[in-house]
Amino acid sequence: MTQRTEDWSNNWNSSKNPSKQRKYRDNAPLHVKDKLISANLDHELRDELGTRNIKIRTGDRVKVMRGDFSGSEGIINNIDREEEVVYINGLEVERNDGSKQQKPFPPSNLQVVALNIENADRIEKYEVEDIAAIEVDEEEVEEALEEDEEEEMMQQMQSGGDSGAHEQFEDEEDEETEEETDDPEDKEGSVEEVDEDEETSADYSEIVGGTIGDAKEDLQDMENPDYEAALEAEKADKNRTTFVDWLENKVE
Repeated sequence: MTQRTEDWSNNWNSSKNPSKQRKYRDNAPLHVKDKLISANLDHELRDELGTRNIKIRTGDRVKVMRGDFSGSEGIINNIDREEEVVYINGLEVERNDGSKQQKPFPPSNLQVVALNIENADRIEKYEVEDIAAIEVDEEEVEEALEEDEEEEMMQQMQSGGDSGAHEQFEDEEDEETEEETDDPEDKEGSVEEVDEDEETSADYSEIVGGTIGDAKEDLQDMENPDYEAALEAEKADKNRTTFVDWLENKVE
């Protein structure tokens, strides 16, 4: 990555030569590529936002305009800024070994039909009158992102990536058990604190174990919610990007 960015200059203006255009994009740093990952809007969004295109974000609903999947729609569940491609929930191709994997799409082949406006700052500069007309359904976004997380977990389990971590976790538990049995007096003095910590951790693990919408409602209904504990529980369990961002904002 370092060598590629060294071959890139922000003083470059433009060129009609396709090879020079590709070189500029391929060697650009990630903060520049982030601006390049944009797609045009459908007519309804253009009328509401007053612009022809917008940067793509996870959770946006898009329509494929070219290729074998032309006409298909889905929620973006992953963005690869390095390769400048996005992945759409439910659009997969079959590999030679019979397994399936998500198909990467260049943003130029897509059209945005609804926006993920979980962060209202995204459309702050646009004078939008009817937000509901351009917003993607929140439950649909949650479902798409959760399916993506489940697929990643299944792939890790199939590849055996979790086995080493699981064995390491069991070894650490055994070591902690031995240390506790060596000092029975210290153990008795701290039983109550340990029980309280475990109970609190378990409570927040149950809260974040459901959907994002339910978890937010449960936390907001609590008198003094511990957002840091909820954040740790979420990262240790599902680690959903949108929910983690929401919890980090609450902690700040």
